[in-house]
Amino acid sequence: MKRFFNLFLFFLLIATTVSAQFRVVGYMPSWAGSVGAVQYSKLTHINYAFLLPTATGGLQAIENPSKLQSLVSTAHANNVKVLISVGGWNNGDDSGFESLAANATYRNNFVNNMINFVNTYNLDGVDIDWEYPDAGASANNYITLMTQLSTEMHNRGKLLTGAVVGTNGGSILSSAFALVDFYTLMAYDFNSYDHSTYANATSSVNYWLGRGLPKSKLVLGVPFYGRPTWESFAQLIARGANPYNDIFSGVGYNGITTIKAKTNLAFDQGSGIMIWELSQDATGVNSLLTAINEVVIQRTGNPNPGTGAPIGSVITLRGNNNLYVSGENGTIAMTCNRTAPQTWEQFSVLDAGGGKIALRSMAKYVSSENGANPITANRTSIQDWEKFTWVNNSNGTISLLCNNGGYISSENGAAPMSSWRTAKGTWESFNYSVVGPVANARSVGPATGEIAKTVEKDDAPDLNVYPNPIQPNSTFSVTLKNYNPASPVSVNLVNINKRVLFIQHPNAKTFTVSTSNVANGIYFLEVLHNNKRLVKKVIVQ
Repeated sequence: MKRFFNLFLFFLLIATTVSAQFRVVGYMPSWAGSVGAVQYSKLTHINYAFLLPTATGGLQAIENPSKLQSLVSTAHANNVKVLISVGGWNNGDDSGFESLAANATYRNNFVNNMINFVNTYNLDGVDIDWEYPDAGASANNYITLMTQLSTEMHNRGKLLTGAVVGTNGGSILSSAFALVDFYTLMAYDFNSYDHSTYANATSSVNYWLGRGLPKSKLVLGVPFYGRPTWESFAQLIARGANPYNDIFSGVGYNGITTIKAKTNLAFDQGSGIMIWELSQDATGVNSLLTAINEVVIQRTGNPNPGTGAPIGSVITLRGNNNLYVSGENGTIAMTCNRTAPQTWEQFSVLDAGGGKIALRSMAKYVSSENGANPITANRTSIQDWEKFTWVNNSNGTISLLCNNGGYISSENGAAPMSSWRTAKGTWESFNYSVVGPVANARSVGPATGEIAKTVEKDDAPDLNVYPNPIQPNSTFSVTLKNYNPASPVSVNLVNINKRVLFIQHPNAKTFTVSTSNVANGIYFLEVLHNNKRLVKKVIVQ
């Protein structure tokens, strides 16, 4: 029995380690995207693109350095690593790499400059995106450069990664595999509209595994754009493209179904997924990053690769002045001047979707007021101004980043609280304490982001579940009696500890839910549809 138990623990440890290693890597260009719009809770790494080398090993000035600084501080607060990506397509000009890699002096210059750059911006490593070394001397020079970088980065506890072509990457010699922490496969731009099919992804994975790249170092790349127009996924959806399809008006892209299939492929054959690039994503239920995260939840049971907020809890917030934040019952602007927390000083932390949270006080939502006025707690629904990024600070406090890029500030209790501070200081840092759980904490409808108008009980007339109780490793049928074909359907199965076991989007009046790998016990089926949140207790036995 003891041997069996130890063996069980061994395999459990292996499974846990594999799950923990799955990477979600997103590129953020210097020229596009907002730091405040990033869904940090769904990422493990962010690559800031691009830093360009000179022919003698120098570095061109980084574009938008303040954006990089803000990205690093916000990402680190959410346990997300940030790397600097060097190179890129650069209109096909890789002459800087070709020159510096071939010359020992220039190569030393480059490596030393990279060390200084990483230290200056407090980065977690370097991503080399040389597109592309040539066969022969250039390929050997790439190995020499990566060997030197690998030694210097790893000696300092930093990462070294690389981006490689999807297939036919013979100029990346197999000896490079031992030098990097992982390679991201650019499994896109193969053809015209059909530039990144599932078959392309499979071919890319098979090619690099066949070359000897370890599964633990293989990260599959996916595009958040279409070809041949180069439109972003968000632009295509705005033009009327179906978020689940892959072709619209002659433009090929990866919809939600393909993105999920590729993420599962990455789980089975690799160690992560890479995105080019984050600013091209759609929002809400159409977000491709959310689709990736749903697979992460299904495959690992962990909804957040990083550290998330205490969603589902009622909390108090205490400012640096040792006084408590008050919602003021929604009648005036919020303050941070209470000596003891009462009802007005308690806030429910809710999932606002897209990696954001909402705060509810006295049945109303906290609003940043877009930084134009002091913050309030008087909104009846969750819109963009009522969504916040929960930032975990290194000293154990938290900060709240608003949609306008500012942080909520206590104003030291001397004035109404604000959201226009662009940097975190002591006034923008809070200690929180959990008072207790929130019943039905996840309350945002997937289509509009509004608070559900109805929370049904076990006798919910709008939701029929059969059979109930349900046998494990079987299925049960769910029927929405007031189904609206124009409104998406999102289904979650949640255990009594409020952990989401899986998410699906059936978008149908009647659908089935599987209890495969679901243990005996009490669960809650949560259906978000037509601005309503329907909850049904289900028993698996």
